[in-house]
Amino acid sequence: MKSLVLITLLAISTSIVAQYDPEALAVLDAMSSKYKKIEAFKATVNQQLTNKAAGLDESFSMGITVKGDKFMLEASDQKIFNNGTDVYTYSEELGEVTISTYDPSEQEINLSNVYDLYKEGFKYALISKMANGVRVIELDPESRDKSYFKIRMNINSQDEIESFIVFERTNNIYTYSIEGFEEISIDDSFFTFDTSKYPNVEVIDFR
Repeated sequence: MKSLVLITLLAISTSIVAQYDPEALAVLDAMSSKYKKIEAFKATVNQQLTNKAAGLDESFSMGITVKGDKFMLEASDQKIFNNGTDVYTYSEELGEVTISTYDPSEQEINLSNVYDLYKEGFKYALISKMANGVRVIELDPESRDKSYFKIRMNINSQDEIESFIVFERTNNIYTYSIEGFEEISIDDSFFTFDTSKYPNVEVIDFR
């Protein structure tokens, strides 16, 4: 009898997430609409990787600047420029920049597209409303071929993403917390690595 009850509860729990919840969709649409109206923004992102089974608990902060599908990440001694066509990875320590052709499939989840992910290939459900106005929404990928099985998004009362968590099938859990969000105006050229600013850098071009 206990096992039957457990199976029933698990089935109910699964069905809560694995659906197209109209209340969740309304929150996601409002959030997506807000970000699409922003020309460009910059923020600080804290990334934490945990895996209890492997004893992992690591974190670091990075700065990010985003404009449409273009972005620039800055962490430690490394900068990554993505102009929507090419990716430039610059290492200050090595004094080199590698250039490769941008492949969107290699960066399926990032801050330039996370607000639109739900629109294709996901089921979604509003699982919680917190006292501070944060809505917690879980995205369930329709494809079981993904490296992750769930994304949890925390969206505040201003329809902004405060954080999102990616649950991988390897038991890795990546938590991205967004701080210092600021709307800006910036030229597209910012997202292409300018070798004239780094005259002694070695350029390694894989395109």
